[in-house]
Parts: sequence; C-alpha cells; structure tokens
Amino acid sequence: MACPPEHARWVSPTSRTFFDEEVRAPSCAPADLEERRGYYDAINTARLAGALRDHPMTVTSREIAGVLVHEVVPAQPCPDGVLICLHGGAFLWGAGAGAVLEAVPVAAATGMRVLAVDYRLAPEYLFPNAVDDAAAVYAALIDADIGPIGIYGCSAGAYLTAQVVARLVTEGRPLPAAIALLHGSGMEVGGDSLSVAAQLNGSPAAADIQRMHDLPYFAGTDPADPLVFPGEHPAILASFPPSLLVTGTRDFAASSASVMHRRLVAAGVDARFFLFDGMWHAHHVDTLLPESKEVYQIMAGHFGRHLHRK
Repeated sequence: MACPPEHARWVSPTSRTFFDEEVRAPSCAPADLEERRGYYDAINTARLAGALRDHPMTVTSREIAGVLVHEVVPAQPCPDGVLICLHGGAFLWGAGAGAVLEAVPVAAATGMRVLAVDYRLAPEYLFPNAVDDAAAVYAALIDADIGPIGIYGCSAGAYLTAQVVARLVTEGRPLPAAIALLHGSGMEVGGDSLSVAAQLNGSPAAADIQRMHDLPYFAGTDPADPLVFPGEHPAILASFPPSLLVTGTRDFAASSASVMHRRLVAAGVDARFFLFDGMWHAHHVDTLLPESKEVYQIMAGHFGRHLHRK
C-alpha cells in the first residue's frame, strides 16, 4: 500500500501524529467475531476512561422499553432536551463502553442528557431489530413527555438514525426535533471516497469496505426498501427533521454523506454538511483530537438551536 499524502498545515499536529501511529498502523483486530468484539471493547474502555477524566459524568444503566440504555448526565444538565445516541461498529460491535464513549463528549458539549442505546447486534439479530430497539426507546421517551428529543449516530449508528426516522415517517409518528449523521448516511456507500479511501489512509484494511448492504445486519433485505436506505427515496427525505452531516475527506463514507446532504436539501430539509479535510472514518471517537472537539461544538450548536424549548 502506497504512503498516503501528507496532511495539510491546517490539520492539527495531534491529529497528524494520531493518524500516523493509529490509523495507518496495520489492524490487529482478530477475525473471530467474539474476539473482535472484545478487541474493540478494550479499545473503547480505555478511550472512555480518558473521556470521563476530561468530562466527569454520571453514567447509569437501565432498561427502557426492554432495551438496555446507558444514561450519561452532566453535573448541571440543560433542561432543553434529551439526545439519543446510536453507536457505531458495523452493527456487529460497539456496545457497552463504545456506546457510552460516543455519548460522553456530546453530553459535555451540549449540556444535555444523552441516552446511549445498546441495540441488538448482528449476526444474532438482523434488520430491523436494531431499528425496533431504538424506536422503542424513542417511543417511550415521547410517551413520557420529556421534551424535545434529538437522535445522532456514527457510522452504523448514522444509518440506524436514518432508518429510525424513516420508520417514524412511514408510520406517521412524531419525529425528533433534529438528527445528526456522523460518518454515515441513509444510502449505500460508493463514489470517489469509497474508491480512494485506502490510498488516502495508507491502510490495506480501508480497501476491505465494499457495500453497507453486504454487512450481516442487512441479510435478506431489499436495498430498494425505503426503510433500509431512505436516502434513495425523496418522499421520505422530505419529512426528515433538521439534519447535520459530518464526515472527513479520508472517510470511505464521505461521498454518500455528501450526496445524502444534497438530497436532503433538494427535498426542502434544513440540512448542514461539514467535511473535515484529512480526517478519517469516525475520527471524532478519538475524543482528545482538536478536530473531534470541533465536531462536538458543531453538534452542540445544531442541537442547541433545534431542541431549545419554545
């Protein structure tokens, strides 16, 4: 694999170092799924410890509508809304520490309570089980009349966020006040970013990404189903709530996120798109990077605008 291009001067030195030492490094992730889950859980547990040192939070776990949820609460929570976090991990891993990790810095930046949902994972549970879990938690919060609700997710969690919204739209149910799709979208990956991600990252593992629909989670589904990839259906997109999309130029999902943004705008949705030069897939999960902190502030502005009580 050829060496990737050098980062531009505006990419922070911290991120450049992290990229060279972590992103380009050969993956040590085992092939066995259970071992791989343990591998990523160990990484996420270590990252979570660092995030909690920077952002002390109260973290409690409980069930809502029969679904395990981790509630992350700042010391002085803002009364303006609650966020639902749907973690990444190819619908195969990322539960537990990974889910909480994706909630902590967002709770710190927004001041809002964040509920990280431990939805059921593939291959044990296939589509639409993850949608069922996230939608059940959302419905319980609506029934509890807790105020404005936002939903966000990274990678697989971004797809799950779009799928939940599509479910709510088709069923005529109340929609979240706003959503954020981070390093993912509601449509199949492809385009230039999928073709060049491996070269830009200098990592052979990046070349393994082919199609979202090939993931075990989607087994037996029709990619033309609007509940699977709502980004292909303008009538569904027209009902989407205000949407934030974030990605990076070295993210294999960047092209699909960009097209998703254009389609949302064409459908009349209040949608904003942020492309981080030199950043890779799910870069913001590394919470200490300056560009990660910038993502959290962008999310705080987005959800602050749309979840504020009238």
